[in-house]
Formats: sequence, C-alpha cells, structure tokens
Amino acid sequence: MNRPPYSALLSAIALTVLVGGGSALAAREDAGDDLYLSAGFTPDPRTVDLVLDARIDASTVSAPDCHGFVASEQPDVALYYNAGPFPLILSASAEQDMTLIVNAPDGEWYCDDDSGSGLNPSIRFGEPASGNYDIWVGRHIGPGPATARLSISELYSE
Repeated sequence: MNRPPYSALLSAIALTVLVGGGSALAAREDAGDDLYLSAGFTPDPRTVDLVLDARIDASTVSAPDCHGFVASEQPDVALYYNAGPFPLILSASAEQDMTLIVNAPDGEWYCDDDSGSGLNPSIRFGEPASGNYDIWVGRHIGPGPATARLSISELYSE
C-alpha cells in the first residue's frame, strides 16, 4: 500500500515521542497527560514540566481540606503505577509556593504544601498500591499562572 510521504514522517515523530529519553512527557498547557511506570523505572526521577493557569479552588475538585488553586478539574498527570518493593515519591518544584494533590488507587485524597525541600510539596507512599494516581499541581497562595516540575521517584523528593 502506498502511503503519502508525510505519513512516514508522522510515524517517525510518534515513535520518537514514545521511546525518547529524559522526560516521558512533553510540557503541555492543558491537563490530562498519561504516564505508565513500573517499579524500578529509569530514569529516576521521571519529570514532567507543567505550565498552569491555576484558577480553580482545589477543594472543589478534591477533598475539602486540600488547599490551593489548580488549572483544571482533570488531573495534570494521570499516572498508572505498577508497584513493587520501592516507595513512590511524588513532588513538585517551582519558584512559587505550590501544592500537590493526589487521588490514589485506594480512592483517598492526599494533599501537601511544604513537605519537600523549601516550599516544595512532596507526598511519599511507603508501600504504594498498583493502580491509578491522579495528580494535580497547584498554586498555594492564590489563582494565577505558574510553571512547575512534577517529579516521580522511588528514591528521593525534590
């Protein structure tokens, strides 16, 4: 079957995105990135750069005691994690005070503001379950734009 010449180029670009090194996901301005990781993944940490326009009160999309402002009712990253003998550590880093909100496979909400280094949020699952981790990164102080880096690790927090 003859394909148009641009079809091969699109296939090559798609393959590069799927198997490229470094971050598994490119920076996006909209929510909804999907990531699939199994225990022992490399590189560790796996990072995702996020550009946010955080205008939604986090308590409206999560547990009432989660604070801050998020960009969407949909998670910034939907992580499917196949657990093993390692902890799962989710953290975010930014020049602003950020929050981290996670809906874990057990259906519970986990929120953090400053458990990482400086004002960075971090959530550690010591014995993580396999399944979906819906992850939001938000601004703590008030609504507005922000850039942040989400870090997914089995070794350490940002």
